[in-house]
Amino acid sequence: MRMVSPAERLRRTIAAAGPMPFARFMEEALYGEGGYYRRSESPIGKRGDFITGASFSSLFGSATARLLKRLDKEIGRPADFFEVGYGTGAHLRDLLAALGDEAGRRVLACDRVQQPVPAGVELVDSVTGLDPRGLQGLIFSYELFDALPVHRLIGRADGELGELWVDMAADGRFEYVQSELFDPSLEDLLGEDSRGLLPGQIADVSPGWKPLYRQLAERLDRGLLLTFDYGFDRLRLFDPRVRSHGTLACYRRHRVHRNALSDVGEQDLTAHVDFTALQEAGEEVGLQTLSFTRQARWLLACGVFGELQAADQETRLQAATLLNPGGMGEEMRLLVQGRDIKAETLFDMEVLGSA
Repeated sequence: MRMVSPAERLRRTIAAAGPMPFARFMEEALYGEGGYYRRSESPIGKRGDFITGASFSSLFGSATARLLKRLDKEIGRPADFFEVGYGTGAHLRDLLAALGDEAGRRVLACDRVQQPVPAGVELVDSVTGLDPRGLQGLIFSYELFDALPVHRLIGRADGELGELWVDMAADGRFEYVQSELFDPSLEDLLGEDSRGLLPGQIADVSPGWKPLYRQLAERLDRGLLLTFDYGFDRLRLFDPRVRSHGTLACYRRHRVHRNALSDVGEQDLTAHVDFTALQEAGEEVGLQTLSFTRQARWLLACGVFGELQAADQETRLQAATLLNPGGMGEEMRLLVQGRDIKAETLFDMEVLGSA
């Protein structure tokens, strides 16, 4: 029997029930049967649609391993490592290679669409499958939150908020229509200081950001929670002067565009993250914010330059990409939160800095 494509399922749903919020459209396009992240071929890598810093070079895994060994000394035993959204597993493999043969360390991984993990890694079905306060060490994610489905809020001429829903034109193409908020509580995601979008201004928000981050934070008994993603603090994220059209973007064959309603299931959909929401979620369950900084600063604080002294040309070129001030070195943000840990014992805080 021929599998029904995500696009066809969405057309049937709209034909039967009418327009849907973009978040539901994005959920089906990315995670529905046959959706983008459920395809047999990986979207990550040079032959895919995009690369991530954590999987691009072994330098990233080595930097994580150095930090983990510093945590060993602080905690007094081999620190746990838990990666959420591990993708192809490249960062896990590089981490294990850098750690070498050792005993007593728990290395765990979880992903919504699970792929094989390297030997020595314990696969976890879900974050909530781990006990609260059950980890002492490092919880790590890279581009996890920017793949959560978003609602597309829009400012109206009367000062109220509307939302962009997805409908179907007579020829079968998907199109946006403006409607009411799917849930009135979506307005709360803009924050008190950012409410009242200008007429025509779009803000892409996910009600899943804070709950997922809270779940991660609640699993940490002692150690660090590192969150790498594209995004800004709330005021900058919803600033109408620079982001009047929202942040939703599509990636296919390493090219970016904004037509999220085309090529359903064949392209990545992503939106920038509200790091203020993540920071608040962690602090609400007792985590301390240690830094909000950039990828390049973190790599430097973890001693990446020392590894480059005897490196070959290819490795040096990889480092340049990871540290690039005009690319992911500058644009990829990192939120560092911790519980019962002192950042100055793990990082040179002047180097780590703040975004």
